[in-house]
Formats: sequence, structure tokens, C-alpha cells
Amino acid sequence: MEGRSDVKGEIGRMTQGGTAIVKLDDFGGEVGEHWQNARGRPVLDKNGDEVGSVEELYVWEEPSTVHLIKVSGEEGSFLIPVHAVTSVDDDGVKLETARSKVTDSPEYGSDEVPDDEARRAAFDYYGYPDPLDL
Repeated sequence: MEGRSDVKGEIGRMTQGGTAIVKLDDFGGEVGEHWQNARGRPVLDKNGDEVGSVEELYVWEEPSTVHLIKVSGEEGSFLIPVHAVTSVDDDGVKLETARSKVTDSPEYGSDEVPDDEARRAAFDYYGYPDPLDL
């Protein structure tokens, strides 16, 4: 399907190295094409229910990889590790988790790049190891 990309392979390319995380607009390199127009797209849970929309992408500079996404909707704003994303296509960003998992997660209302504590809290909540801490 045109405009669709499986993001699991992108996760596998994460390596140790630089620890800088920046907003997509502040990133000097390129991320996968499927992420370039992801902001504003709906975020859909594993059942296809809308959770919100992509407000911001936070990029891990060294491997040029999206590391976290900020999702905003009626329930608030939340950080989601890219590991929870199963695909990004023209229909939106699809997650492997339920809507309630997202809306029950710690809220992230800041417009700043997440600090280490917020980043770790998001990864811990979803049960993924944070490659920045490996």
C-alpha cells in the first residue's frame, strides 16, 4: 500500500551513541519518510479507535530516529514511545495498545523536549526499555 511503512524495522536500527533528543523542526537530518508528515494525523489504538492526533515528534539525533511522539486529544497530551507504533500511513499512526492505556498514562502538557524523567516515565509506563539508557 502506498504511503504505508512498518516502523518496527526502524526501532531495530537504534544504537547506543548520542543522547540528544530534539523536536522534529529542530532536527538537522532526515527521518523516515512516513514520519515527515505525521504531525496532525490521527493516532489510532489497536481497535482503530482514535486516541488523539500527533502534536509533536521527538527525534533521537544520533541514529536519526523518532524516539517519542506527543499525542494530544480530548483527554490531554501524552508521550508514547515509538515502540508502541505499529505503522504510519495516510490513515494515521497506529498503536499496538488500547486507547485506555494511552489516556491512563502520565499526562505531558509541556511544549518543551521531554527531560530524562519524563522520557523514562513514558518508556516505563508502556513497559519498553529506553534505548537511551542501554
